[in-house]
Amino acid sequence: MTTTFNLSSGNHVVHRRSMLRLLIGDATENDGPRPGQGNFQDDELDTFLLLEDDHLDRAAARAFEVLAGQWARYAGTYRLGPESEEMRQSAAFAERAANMREMHGFTVADERDGASAYIDWSASYYDQVGKF
Repeated sequence: MTTTFNLSSGNHVVHRRSMLRLLIGDATENDGPRPGQGNFQDDELDTFLLLEDDHLDRAAARAFEVLAGQWARYAGTYRLGPESEEMRQSAAFAERAANMREMHGFTVADERDGASAYIDWSASYYDQVGKF
């Protein structure tokens, strides 16, 4: 498994992956955003880009969603008073992912056919919360 970061690469795949690493704060090897300062592997980031049709911001949102889930697994294992550091990490990544999804939407199968992939969830959100 490898961790590649090279913004000046002439290879499109390496360049896009490096830009994604920069967006999610995963540019320094062995000092990544995952629990234990782990980094995403190249093939994981390539998969995020593939699932999001090479849309960098949506791939970053997916990475933040994964990070929120990974940090949530550790919530409660180390306490600093009434709140754990891991829980704050999880909530911060989840909030960042939600903000990015709100701005950039979700990738849907129709996008491959040229249709818009942006899904406006504001009406659903308003129905549940009561304000926007």
